[in-house]
Amino acid sequence: MEFQKIIDDYIKFVKDNTIVKTIADGRLCSVTTPFLDRHNDHLEIYIEKKGDKIKLTDDGYTIADLKMSGLEINSPKRESILRTVLNGFGVKMNGHDELFIEATPANVGQKKHYLLQAILTVNDMFNLASETVQSLFKEDVEMYFKSNDIYYSKDIKISGKSGYDHNIDFLVTATRTKPERFIKIINNPKKDSALASIMTLTDISRESQPKKFVLYNNLEKTVSNDFVSALERYGIYPIPWTEKEKCLYEFSLN
Repeated sequence: MEFQKIIDDYIKFVKDNTIVKTIADGRLCSVTTPFLDRHNDHLEIYIEKKGDKIKLTDDGYTIADLKMSGLEINSPKRESILRTVLNGFGVKMNGHDELFIEATPANVGQKKHYLLQAILTVNDMFNLASETVQSLFKEDVEMYFKSNDIYYSKDIKISGKSGYDHNIDFLVTATRTKPERFIKIINNPKKDSALASIMTLTDISRESQPKKFVLYNNLEKTVSNDFVSALERYGIYPIPWTEKEKCLYEFSLN
């Protein structure tokens, strides 16, 4: 009986906090739900009846919001992540970045639930999973290098003076006028990530005396001067992503 009451209370909460409005001359209705997005705003979807079918849609809000935050779905890896999420809930995306699902009067409630879960999961996949975000930022860097003819090797293991192997995100080979260049990628620039990069780059010893860089993401947050100065004190050159044009000089063949 206690468990049943919990379920009944939850259903009552959802029902009491769902607002339905008829819009567009009665052709659509908007549904404001009690579920919150990453901005703590209530998720809103739209319902349109087309003959015997019912279409439920986010009207493009979810993907547009990600793009406004600087995250484009513009690579095979990102598209694969998104498609996996959507397929899991039976949700589709059209050419207008609209997430939608089709229903019948018999299953519209279930389909509404699937669409809301898909919207929330897309937000989580791209904004809350640090491993995913780090991987995507690294992918942005790689795409920039490729589009600007910067030649590199990726994920190189190099032994340090300590005897431990370290991973270098990108290695640009030496040219006639420039030394070998080691590049570490940091998506979340803070004290711990600075210390980890310093330990890696200073532990590596090469006769060629490579130049060492940290390329960090500063698009969505202000990076402290302490982060930058810590790297510089150890002879590491920090490059913020908002000034990525510096890569063209530092890593080009000329």
